[in-house]
Amino acid sequence: MAATLVKFLGKIHQGDCVAGLKKVPSESVDLAFADPPFNIGFKYDQYDDQLGDDQYLAWSREWMAELHRVLKNEGTFWLAIGDEYAAELKIEAKNLGFHCRSWVIWYYTFGVNCKKKFTRSHAHLFHFVKDPKNFLFNHDDMDLRVPSARRLVYNDARANPNGRMPDDTCILRPQ
Repeated sequence: MAATLVKFLGKIHQGDCVAGLKKVPSESVDLAFADPPFNIGFKYDQYDDQLGDDQYLAWSREWMAELHRVLKNEGTFWLAIGDEYAAELKIEAKNLGFHCRSWVIWYYTFGVNCKKKFTRSHAHLFHFVKDPKNFLFNHDDMDLRVPSARRLVYNDARANPNGRMPDDTCILRPQ
């Protein structure tokens, strides 16, 4: 397995994700991040981004099943997805054996200007694990900690002096 795995490490692989994942050894990946097409009609060069619901969900189920296979038991999977299929893909992931640790909202201020609905300004980031009792989460990493208002504003002695974990809403403000 080690020789097979070496050809995948440290490289960008272009091609069909399902076919590519089928070449990856089982339980060999620590972390996966997927930002699949949202199926909203975006103009890609070679991908139809307006599949029927059943077809899109079947395709998503297929690549997530392969991802579940290649992920180590203590591995982590992050999924970035828009509103249209967030709930459905969360359920599909659960049905495949993933456990949702966090549902993070990525808020940005440069969304597409809409004329007949509110401007979209967020995406969903699901934090999944295979084993809900055995996974890596660096809660003691000081670089991840943020200042606590409980300590800074209220001087509350119960606050962790090292700070707290970030919120489940991430804000990106390019200005």
